Amino acid sequence: MKTDERANTAKNLRQYRLVKGLKQKELAAKVGLSTDTISKIELGKQNNIGMKYLVSICRELDSSIEELFMADPKRIRLDLVVSDKNVDVIKAAIEAFKKFFE
Repeated sequence: MKTDERANTAKNLRQYRLVKGLKQKELAAKVGLSTDTISKIELGKQNNIGMKYLVSICRELDSSIEELFMADPKRIRLDLVVSDKNVDVIKAAIEAFKKFFE
């Protein structure tokens, strides 16, 4: 993994984990990694992260793999279709985004 990608992944993983309210130990247990490995990823010191672990991490953090590698995941284009059925979901998503962008 290139240095820029590693730095982006480190920063984004930490931000997404904090938004979800998870401690490193909790995320590690959910995805089958050690707390030390999660810490190394967040510090940009982990060279290789297996695809199965990336997928598991993204599932737990409700993010995409692309978002972990992006320099600025805040610039993701978001299209919403609002209906009576999904207003509460959209409100919850907006609150989660507010926390992420603080």
